[in-house]
Amino acid sequence: MSFYVFLLVLVSLCCGSAPGWAEPSFRSVIASVALIAGWTILCHTASRMMVLQVRRGYMRLRDAARMLEIQLDVFRWLGLPVILICLGAFSLAAWAESHPIFGTSMALQAIVLLAPGITILLATWSAEHVFGARLGLTDPSLRNYFASLLSGLRSGPAWLILPTMLFLLLGDLAETVEPFTSNRALPICIGIGIVAVAFALPWLVSKVVRQQPMRAEQRDDIMNWLGRVGMPTSGWSATRVVRWDTNSRVFNALVAGIFRPGRLLLLSDRVLDELTRGQLMMVVMHEVAHVRRWHVPIRMAAVAPAWFVSIWVGSLFQNEAWGATVGGLAGLLLTVGTLSLVAYITEWDADAVACRLAVKASAGEEGLPATEEEAAGMMATALGRVTAGHPAARRASWLHPSLAMRVKRLAKPPRMTLA
Repeated sequence: MSFYVFLLVLVSLCCGSAPGWAEPSFRSVIASVALIAGWTILCHTASRMMVLQVRRGYMRLRDAARMLEIQLDVFRWLGLPVILICLGAFSLAAWAESHPIFGTSMALQAIVLLAPGITILLATWSAEHVFGARLGLTDPSLRNYFASLLSGLRSGPAWLILPTMLFLLLGDLAETVEPFTSNRALPICIGIGIVAVAFALPWLVSKVVRQQPMRAEQRDDIMNWLGRVGMPTSGWSATRVVRWDTNSRVFNALVAGIFRPGRLLLLSDRVLDELTRGQLMMVVMHEVAHVRRWHVPIRMAAVAPAWFVSIWVGSLFQNEAWGATVGGLAGLLLTVGTLSLVAYITEWDADAVACRLAVKASAGEEGLPATEEEAAGMMATALGRVTAGHPAARRASWLHPSLAMRVKRLAKPPRMTLA
Protein backbone atom coordinates (compact mmCIF):
# COMPACT_ATOMS: atom_id res chain seq x y z
CA MET A 1 0.00 0.00 0.00
CA SER A 2 1.43 3.35 -1.05
CA PHE A 3 1.86 6.26 1.30
CA TYR A 4 -0.54 8.29 -0.83
CA VAL A 5 -3.37 5.77 -0.53
CA PHE A 6 -2.81 5.54 3.23
CA LEU A 7 -2.99 9.33 3.55
CA LEU A 8 -6.00 9.58 1.24
CA VAL A 9 -8.05 7.13 3.31
CA LEU A 10 -6.88 8.43 6.68
CA VAL A 11 -7.36 12.12 5.83
CA SER A 12 -10.81 11.43 4.40
CA LEU A 13 -11.99 9.52 7.47
CA CYS A 14 -10.42 12.03 9.89
CA CYS A 15 -12.59 14.74 8.32
CA GLY A 16 -15.72 12.98 9.58
CA SER A 17 -15.94 15.34 12.52
CA ALA A 18 -14.87 18.48 10.66
CA PRO A 19 -17.00 21.54 11.55
CA GLY A 20 -19.31 22.83 8.83
CA TRP A 21 -21.97 25.41 8.19
CA ALA A 22 -24.61 25.96 10.83
CA GLU A 23 -27.17 24.20 8.61
CA PRO A 24 -25.46 21.96 6.03
CA SER A 25 -27.57 21.44 2.93
CA PHE A 26 -27.49 19.57 -0.35
CA ARG A 27 -25.46 22.47 -1.73
CA SER A 28 -22.45 20.75 -0.11
CA VAL A 29 -22.94 17.80 -2.44
CA ILE A 30 -23.42 19.98 -5.52
CA ALA A 31 -20.31 22.05 -4.80
CA SER A 32 -18.21 18.94 -4.10
CA VAL A 33 -19.40 17.18 -7.27
CA ALA A 34 -18.62 20.29 -9.33
CA LEU A 35 -15.10 20.58 -7.89
CA ILE A 36 -14.31 16.88 -8.36
CA ALA A 37 -15.73 16.99 -11.89
CA GLY A 38 -13.46 19.93 -12.71
CA TRP A 39 -10.48 18.05 -11.29
CA THR A 40 -11.39 15.01 -13.43
CA ILE A 41 -11.58 17.19 -16.55
CA LEU A 42 -8.19 18.68 -15.69
CA CYS A 43 -6.61 15.20 -15.48
CA HIS A 44 -8.06 14.16 -18.83
CA THR A 45 -7.04 17.46 -20.42
CA ALA A 46 -3.43 16.75 -19.43
CA SER A 47 -3.75 13.29 -20.97
CA ARG A 48 -5.17 14.67 -24.21
CA MET A 49 -2.40 17.28 -24.49
CA MET A 50 0.27 14.58 -24.18
CA VAL A 51 -1.50 12.50 -26.84
CA LEU A 52 -1.48 15.48 -29.23
CA GLN A 53 2.21 16.12 -28.52
CA VAL A 54 3.04 12.55 -29.55
CA ARG A 55 0.78 12.50 -32.63
CA ARG A 56 2.21 15.77 -33.93
CA GLY A 57 5.76 14.57 -33.41
CA TYR A 58 6.68 17.14 -30.79
CA MET A 59 7.50 14.51 -28.14
CA ARG A 60 8.58 10.90 -28.11
CA LEU A 61 6.10 8.45 -26.65
CA ARG A 62 8.41 7.59 -23.80
CA ASP A 63 8.93 11.23 -22.83
CA ALA A 64 5.21 12.01 -23.08
CA ALA A 65 4.32 9.03 -20.88
CA ARG A 66 6.85 10.13 -18.27
CA MET A 67 5.59 13.72 -18.38
CA LEU A 68 1.99 12.57 -17.97
CA GLU A 69 3.00 10.37 -15.05
CA ILE A 70 4.58 13.37 -13.29
CA GLN A 71 1.55 15.57 -13.97
CA LEU A 72 -0.91 12.98 -12.65
CA ASP A 73 1.22 12.46 -9.55
CA VAL A 74 0.98 16.20 -8.91
CA PHE A 75 -2.80 16.08 -9.44
CA ARG A 76 -3.07 13.19 -6.95
CA TRP A 77 -1.15 15.01 -4.23
CA LEU A 78 -2.95 18.30 -4.86
CA GLY A 79 -6.11 16.25 -4.62
CA LEU A 80 -5.59 15.95 -0.86
CA PRO A 81 -6.33 19.68 -0.32
CA VAL A 82 -9.28 19.26 -2.68
CA ILE A 83 -10.61 16.53 -0.37
CA LEU A 84 -10.26 18.87 2.61
CA ILE A 85 -12.12 21.59 0.71
CA CYS A 86 -15.00 19.24 -0.15
CA LEU A 87 -15.32 17.68 3.29
CA GLY A 88 -14.48 20.76 5.37
CA ALA A 89 -14.97 24.03 3.50
CA PHE A 90 -17.98 22.75 1.55
CA SER A 91 -19.26 20.91 4.66
CA LEU A 92 -19.79 17.61 2.89
CA ALA A 93 -18.76 15.74 6.06
CA ALA A 94 -21.20 17.75 8.18
CA TRP A 95 -23.96 17.16 5.61
CA ALA A 96 -23.39 13.39 5.78
CA GLU A 97 -23.42 13.45 9.59
CA SER A 98 -26.72 15.37 9.70
CA HIS A 99 -28.40 13.39 6.90
CA PRO A 100 -31.32 11.23 8.11
CA ILE A 101 -29.91 8.15 6.33
CA PHE A 102 -26.12 8.57 6.25
CA GLY A 103 -26.06 9.99 9.77
CA THR A 104 -27.39 6.76 11.26
CA SER A 105 -24.44 4.64 10.10
CA MET A 106 -20.67 5.08 10.42
CA ALA A 107 -20.17 2.86 7.36
CA LEU A 108 -22.49 4.97 5.20
CA GLN A 109 -20.80 8.16 6.38
CA ALA A 110 -17.43 6.62 5.51
CA ILE A 111 -18.65 6.03 1.94
CA VAL A 112 -19.45 9.74 1.60
CA LEU A 113 -16.14 10.76 3.19
CA LEU A 114 -14.12 8.50 0.89
CA ALA A 115 -16.02 9.39 -2.30
CA PRO A 116 -14.06 12.57 -3.24
CA GLY A 117 -10.63 10.99 -2.71
CA ILE A 118 -11.43 7.73 -4.48
CA THR A 119 -12.97 9.65 -7.38
CA ILE A 120 -9.80 11.76 -7.76
CA LEU A 121 -7.69 8.60 -7.71
CA LEU A 122 -9.93 6.96 -10.33
CA ALA A 123 -9.75 10.11 -12.47
CA THR A 124 -5.94 9.91 -12.65
CA TRP A 125 -6.08 6.21 -13.54
CA SER A 126 -8.73 6.96 -16.14
CA ALA A 127 -6.49 9.63 -17.70
CA GLU A 128 -3.61 7.12 -17.86
CA HIS A 129 -5.84 4.56 -19.57
CA VAL A 130 -7.15 7.11 -22.08
CA PHE A 131 -3.57 8.07 -22.95
CA GLY A 132 -2.68 4.45 -23.68
CA ALA A 133 -5.91 3.73 -25.55
CA ARG A 134 -5.63 6.74 -27.87
CA LEU A 135 -2.06 5.86 -28.79
CA GLY A 136 -2.83 2.19 -29.37
CA LEU A 137 -0.94 0.95 -26.31
CA THR A 138 -3.93 -0.80 -24.76
CA ASP A 139 -7.36 -2.13 -25.68
CA PRO A 140 -9.67 0.90 -26.06
CA SER A 141 -12.85 -1.06 -25.30
CA LEU A 142 -15.17 0.07 -22.52
CA ARG A 143 -14.84 -3.32 -20.86
CA ASN A 144 -11.06 -3.02 -20.61
CA TYR A 145 -11.44 0.54 -19.34
CA PHE A 146 -13.54 -0.50 -16.37
CA ALA A 147 -11.39 -3.59 -15.83
CA SER A 148 -8.27 -1.41 -15.53
CA LEU A 149 -9.95 0.86 -12.97
CA LEU A 150 -11.18 -2.13 -10.98
CA SER A 151 -7.70 -3.66 -11.09
CA GLY A 152 -6.26 -0.45 -9.64
CA LEU A 153 -8.77 -0.46 -6.81
CA ARG A 154 -8.14 -4.13 -6.03
CA SER A 155 -4.37 -3.70 -5.89
CA GLY A 156 -4.43 -0.46 -3.88
CA PRO A 157 -7.18 1.16 -1.79
CA ALA A 158 -9.24 -2.02 -1.35
CA TRP A 159 -6.58 -3.47 0.98
CA LEU A 160 -7.24 -0.67 3.47
CA ILE A 161 -10.84 0.26 2.76
CA LEU A 162 -12.46 -3.18 3.02
CA PRO A 163 -11.16 -4.03 6.53
CA THR A 164 -12.02 -0.49 7.67
CA MET A 165 -15.56 -0.78 6.30
CA LEU A 166 -15.99 -4.17 7.94
CA PHE A 167 -14.94 -2.70 11.28
CA LEU A 168 -17.38 0.21 10.87
CA LEU A 169 -20.19 -2.18 9.95
CA LEU A 170 -19.52 -4.13 13.14
CA GLY A 171 -19.71 -0.82 15.02
CA ASP A 172 -23.07 -0.04 13.41
CA LEU A 173 -24.32 -3.49 14.34
CA ALA A 174 -23.18 -3.06 17.94
CA GLU A 175 -25.09 0.22 18.23
CA THR A 176 -28.34 -1.49 17.27
CA VAL A 177 -28.04 -4.16 19.97
CA GLU A 178 -29.12 -2.85 23.37
CA PRO A 179 -26.53 -4.66 25.60
CA PHE A 180 -23.66 -3.22 23.58
CA THR A 181 -24.70 0.42 23.70
CA SER A 182 -23.33 1.08 27.20
CA ASN A 183 -19.94 2.71 27.72
CA ARG A 184 -18.75 -0.32 29.67
CA ALA A 185 -19.41 -2.61 26.72
CA LEU A 186 -17.69 -0.32 24.19
CA PRO A 187 -14.13 -1.67 24.73
CA ILE A 188 -15.50 -5.21 24.42
CA CYS A 189 -17.16 -4.31 21.12
CA ILE A 190 -13.95 -2.76 19.82
CA GLY A 191 -11.96 -5.85 20.81
CA ILE A 192 -14.48 -8.18 19.16
CA GLY A 193 -14.40 -6.02 16.04
CA ILE A 194 -10.60 -6.10 15.80
CA VAL A 195 -10.52 -9.89 16.20
CA ALA A 196 -13.32 -10.32 13.66
CA VAL A 197 -11.52 -8.15 11.11
CA ALA A 198 -8.25 -10.02 11.74
CA PHE A 199 -9.91 -13.38 11.08
CA ALA A 200 -11.90 -12.11 8.10
CA LEU A 201 -8.94 -10.36 6.42
CA PRO A 202 -7.59 -13.43 4.55
CA TRP A 203 -11.07 -14.13 3.20
CA LEU A 204 -11.44 -10.52 2.07
CA VAL A 205 -8.04 -10.58 0.41
CA SER A 206 -8.82 -13.83 -1.39
CA LYS A 207 -11.93 -12.15 -2.84
CA VAL A 208 -10.10 -8.99 -3.83
CA VAL A 209 -7.02 -10.41 -5.60
CA ARG A 210 -7.11 -12.31 -8.84
CA GLN A 211 -5.61 -15.77 -8.62
CA GLN A 212 -3.96 -18.14 -11.08
CA PRO A 213 -2.98 -21.81 -10.82
CA MET A 214 0.60 -22.30 -9.63
CA ARG A 215 3.04 -24.74 -11.20
CA ALA A 216 3.16 -27.98 -9.22
CA GLU A 217 6.95 -27.96 -8.79
CA GLN A 218 6.90 -24.40 -7.44
CA ARG A 219 4.10 -25.19 -5.01
CA ASP A 220 5.92 -28.32 -3.80
CA ASP A 221 9.12 -26.33 -3.26
CA ILE A 222 7.37 -23.61 -1.27
CA MET A 223 5.42 -26.12 0.83
CA ASN A 224 8.64 -27.98 1.65
CA TRP A 225 10.37 -24.77 2.69
CA LEU A 226 7.43 -23.73 4.87
CA GLY A 227 7.29 -27.14 6.53
CA ARG A 228 11.00 -27.08 7.35
CA VAL A 229 10.72 -23.78 9.21
CA GLY A 230 7.66 -24.82 11.20
CA MET A 231 4.88 -23.20 9.18
CA PRO A 232 1.79 -25.49 8.97
CA THR A 233 1.21 -26.81 5.45
CA SER A 234 -1.76 -29.10 6.09
CA GLY A 235 -4.82 -29.25 8.29
CA TRP A 236 -7.06 -26.47 9.58
CA SER A 237 -4.13 -24.13 10.33
CA ALA A 238 -2.34 -24.57 7.00
CA THR A 239 -0.95 -21.53 5.20
CA ARG A 240 -2.46 -21.22 1.74
CA VAL A 241 -0.03 -20.30 -1.05
CA VAL A 242 -1.60 -18.26 -3.84
CA ARG A 243 -0.30 -17.10 -7.21
CA TRP A 244 -1.36 -13.47 -7.46
CA ASP A 245 -2.35 -12.48 -11.00
CA THR A 246 -1.27 -8.88 -11.62
CA ASN A 247 -0.88 -9.03 -15.40
CA SER A 248 2.90 -9.02 -14.77
CA ARG A 249 2.71 -5.50 -13.30
CA VAL A 250 3.50 -6.17 -9.63
CA PHE A 251 6.77 -7.56 -8.24
CA ASN A 252 5.73 -8.28 -4.66
CA ALA A 253 4.82 -10.85 -2.00
CA LEU A 254 2.90 -10.59 1.25
CA VAL A 255 1.16 -12.59 3.96
CA ALA A 256 -2.49 -11.84 4.70
CA GLY A 257 -3.76 -12.90 8.08
CA ILE A 258 -2.44 -12.49 11.62
CA PHE A 259 -3.79 -15.83 12.86
CA ARG A 260 -3.26 -19.26 11.37
CA PRO A 261 -6.72 -20.24 10.10
CA GLY A 262 -7.01 -19.06 6.52
CA ARG A 263 -3.62 -17.30 6.39
CA LEU A 264 -2.57 -16.50 2.81
CA LEU A 265 0.90 -16.25 1.31
CA LEU A 266 0.49 -14.16 -1.85
CA LEU A 267 3.24 -14.34 -4.46
CA SER A 268 2.79 -12.16 -7.53
CA ASP A 269 3.15 -13.62 -11.00
CA ARG A 270 6.40 -11.74 -11.62
CA VAL A 271 7.96 -13.06 -8.41
CA LEU A 272 7.16 -16.64 -9.41
CA ASP A 273 8.12 -16.24 -13.08
CA GLU A 274 11.24 -14.06 -12.96
CA LEU A 275 13.16 -15.01 -9.82
CA THR A 276 15.53 -17.94 -9.54
CA ARG A 277 14.74 -20.75 -7.12
CA GLY A 278 17.13 -19.39 -4.50
CA GLN A 279 15.84 -15.83 -4.85
CA LEU A 280 12.24 -17.08 -4.57
CA MET A 281 13.17 -18.86 -1.34
CA MET A 282 14.54 -15.63 0.12
CA VAL A 283 11.35 -13.74 -0.74
CA VAL A 284 9.25 -16.48 0.88
CA MET A 285 11.47 -16.56 3.97
CA HIS A 286 11.23 -12.77 4.29
CA GLU A 287 7.43 -13.05 4.47
CA VAL A 288 7.68 -15.99 6.89
CA ALA A 289 9.98 -13.87 9.08
CA HIS A 290 7.28 -11.19 9.30
CA VAL A 291 4.89 -13.86 10.60
CA ARG A 292 7.35 -15.54 12.96
CA ARG A 293 8.38 -12.22 14.53
CA TRP A 294 4.80 -10.88 14.82
CA HIS A 295 5.66 -7.76 12.85
CA VAL A 296 2.09 -6.91 11.83
CA PRO A 297 0.73 -6.88 15.42
CA ILE A 298 3.79 -4.89 16.49
CA ARG A 299 3.08 -2.27 13.82
CA MET A 300 -0.58 -2.12 14.86
CA ALA A 301 0.33 -1.74 18.54
CA ALA A 302 2.86 0.99 17.73
CA VAL A 303 0.10 3.18 16.30
CA ALA A 304 -2.06 3.07 19.46
CA PRO A 305 -0.06 5.64 21.52
CA ALA A 306 -0.37 8.18 18.70
CA TRP A 307 -4.15 8.06 18.93
CA PHE A 308 -4.13 8.40 22.70
CA VAL A 309 -2.19 11.61 22.12
CA SER A 310 -4.79 12.54 19.49
CA ILE A 311 -7.59 12.16 22.04
CA TRP A 312 -5.64 14.27 24.55
CA VAL A 313 -5.02 17.04 22.01
CA GLY A 314 -8.69 17.04 21.07
CA SER A 315 -9.70 17.41 24.72
CA LEU A 316 -7.81 20.72 24.93
CA PHE A 317 -10.41 22.43 22.70
CA GLN A 318 -13.75 23.61 24.06
CA ASN A 319 -15.32 23.27 20.62
CA GLU A 320 -15.85 19.54 20.17
CA ALA A 321 -15.78 19.64 16.35
CA TRP A 322 -12.53 21.61 16.21
CA GLY A 323 -11.02 19.43 18.92
CA ALA A 324 -11.79 16.29 16.95
CA THR A 325 -10.34 17.81 13.77
CA VAL A 326 -7.10 19.07 15.31
CA GLY A 327 -6.75 15.91 17.39
CA GLY A 328 -7.24 13.82 14.27
CA LEU A 329 -4.52 15.72 12.42
CA ALA A 330 -2.15 15.32 15.39
CA GLY A 331 -2.91 11.61 15.44
CA LEU A 332 -2.29 11.43 11.69
CA LEU A 333 1.17 13.02 11.96
CA LEU A 334 2.19 10.85 14.90
CA THR A 335 0.83 7.73 13.21
CA VAL A 336 2.83 8.35 10.05
CA GLY A 337 6.05 9.00 11.97
CA THR A 338 5.67 6.09 14.39
CA LEU A 339 4.56 3.61 11.76
CA SER A 340 7.44 4.59 9.49
CA LEU A 341 10.05 4.09 12.24
CA VAL A 342 8.61 0.72 13.30
CA ALA A 343 8.27 -0.39 9.67
CA TYR A 344 11.96 0.27 9.00
CA ILE A 345 13.01 -1.70 12.08
CA THR A 346 10.76 -4.66 11.24
CA GLU A 347 11.90 -4.75 7.60
CA TRP A 348 15.55 -4.95 8.65
CA ASP A 349 14.67 -7.60 11.20
CA ALA A 350 12.75 -9.63 8.59
CA ASP A 351 15.76 -9.57 6.24
CA ALA A 352 18.09 -10.82 8.99
CA VAL A 353 15.71 -13.53 10.23
CA ALA A 354 14.99 -14.64 6.64
CA CYS A 355 18.68 -15.44 6.15
CA ARG A 356 18.68 -17.74 9.16
CA LEU A 357 15.41 -19.36 8.18
CA ALA A 358 16.70 -19.96 4.64
CA VAL A 359 19.61 -22.06 5.89
CA LYS A 360 17.15 -24.21 7.81
CA ALA A 361 14.68 -24.44 4.90
CA SER A 362 17.32 -25.34 2.29
CA ALA A 363 18.17 -28.66 4.02
CA GLY A 364 21.41 -28.86 2.04
CA GLU A 365 19.73 -28.79 -1.40
CA GLU A 366 21.90 -27.68 -4.31
CA GLY A 367 21.31 -24.13 -5.47
CA LEU A 368 19.94 -23.03 -2.11
CA PRO A 369 21.92 -21.17 0.59
CA ALA A 370 23.97 -23.35 2.92
CA THR A 371 25.16 -20.51 5.16
CA GLU A 372 23.75 -17.22 6.37
CA GLU A 373 26.32 -15.34 4.30
CA GLU A 374 25.11 -17.10 1.12
CA ALA A 375 21.52 -16.39 2.11
CA ALA A 376 22.34 -12.71 2.62
CA GLY A 377 23.89 -12.57 -0.85
CA MET A 378 20.83 -14.21 -2.41
CA MET A 379 18.55 -11.82 -0.51
CA ALA A 380 20.49 -8.81 -1.79
CA THR A 381 20.29 -10.19 -5.35
CA ALA A 382 16.56 -10.83 -4.99
CA LEU A 383 15.98 -7.28 -3.72
CA GLY A 384 17.94 -5.90 -6.66
CA ARG A 385 15.93 -8.00 -9.11
CA VAL A 386 12.58 -7.06 -7.59
CA THR A 387 13.37 -3.34 -7.81
CA ALA A 388 15.09 -3.47 -11.22
CA GLY A 389 13.63 -0.97 -13.64
CA HIS A 390 11.81 0.89 -10.85
CA PRO A 391 14.05 3.67 -9.49
CA ALA A 392 11.36 4.79 -7.03
CA ALA A 393 11.25 1.30 -5.49
CA ARG A 394 14.99 1.50 -4.78
CA ARG A 395 14.65 4.72 -2.83
CA ALA A 396 13.51 4.89 0.76
CA SER A 397 9.75 5.14 1.23
CA TRP A 398 7.66 5.63 4.34
CA LEU A 399 7.35 1.87 4.97
CA HIS A 400 10.53 0.50 3.38
CA PRO A 401 14.21 1.37 3.73
CA SER A 402 16.11 2.02 0.52
CA LEU A 403 17.72 -0.85 -1.38
CA ALA A 404 21.18 0.45 -0.46
CA MET A 405 20.32 0.51 3.26
CA ARG A 406 18.96 -3.04 3.20
CA VAL A 407 21.90 -4.42 1.23
CA LYS A 408 24.36 -2.68 3.57
CA ARG A 409 22.74 -4.28 6.61
CA LEU A 410 22.69 -7.70 4.94
CA ALA A 411 26.43 -7.42 4.39
CA LYS A 412 27.10 -7.18 8.12
CA PRO A 413 28.20 -10.40 9.88
CA PRO A 414 25.32 -12.23 11.61
CA ARG A 415 25.09 -11.43 15.33
CA MET A 416 22.01 -13.37 16.40
CA THR A 417 20.79 -16.95 16.41
CA LEU A 418 17.27 -17.91 15.54
CA ALA A 419 15.16 -18.65 18.58
